[in-house]
Amino acid sequence: MDKRGMSATFVAYVIGGLLPIYKLFADHVPAWTVVSIRIISAFIFVTLLLRLTGKFKHVKQLWRSKRQRNTVLTAGLVLGGNWTLYLYAIGEGYLVESSLGYYINPLVSVLFGLLFFGERLNRAQLFAMASAVTGVLILTFGYGKFPIIAFSLAISFAFYGVLKKKAAAEPLSGLFLETLVTLPFAVLTLGLTGANPIALPTEALFAIVMLGVATAVQLMLFGYGMPKIPFVYVGILQYIAPTLTLILGVFLFNDVFTPVHFIAFLFIWLAVALFTISGISNGRMKMKKVS
Repeated sequence: MDKRGMSATFVAYVIGGLLPIYKLFADHVPAWTVVSIRIISAFIFVTLLLRLTGKFKHVKQLWRSKRQRNTVLTAGLVLGGNWTLYLYAIGEGYLVESSLGYYINPLVSVLFGLLFFGERLNRAQLFAMASAVTGVLILTFGYGKFPIIAFSLAISFAFYGVLKKKAAAEPLSGLFLETLVTLPFAVLTLGLTGANPIALPTEALFAIVMLGVATAVQLMLFGYGMPKIPFVYVGILQYIAPTLTLILGVFLFNDVFTPVHFIAFLFIWLAVALFTISGISNGRMKMKKVS
């Protein structure tokens, strides 16, 4: 287990869980405007980092590799599609269902780890997955109908993770191509909707720009850490983000935390605890074998 990879992925999901803070300053801004500015500011930030670090040569190297280039560009389109679907869900009033997608996503990631990378679960991890599935089923039944949007969000983001792991590209150059391929859609959206970012209140524009910067940092950490650790661990770490988002929702945005949420979270965090204990135990066993 790569400790740096695990730490980077952990921090990436912590950042992801805290991203909704921007809504404190820009809740009135239309979702399409937010995602467009988010993409543009992320692209500018990544471009500046490449210039400052002198790593544009890595972009050229990545572009020369047809397999890596096509995989990264596809990942960017999948991520853009995921964001678009999320915004559609929010705009059409499917807030609960879109939130549920972030709880289904880790289970899909674990499944993809088994299918695409031949990873295996030990007995403790199988029990952990059963606990997580139970928690998600409780949330799903609490929603009251089959959550097609939630599953679409979960599958698309998990597939993005698969592409990132298969590409194994240098994080900064990979993210540059991902944001580059989605940039035309962001600019076109601003043009078609007639949105003028400069006309936004200063605090709202600053919050959305920082959202883009934070997103770029999150995806760079994700791109660095995720190829270095088993995909099943990527899946279980993903519960960090929706849990932090829920905490923000309850304490900052007055969202409702029901008994159904409480029971489901007991099962989900039992799963996280079991995965953590199993990982520590396996690490100690490997250290003993080495010594």
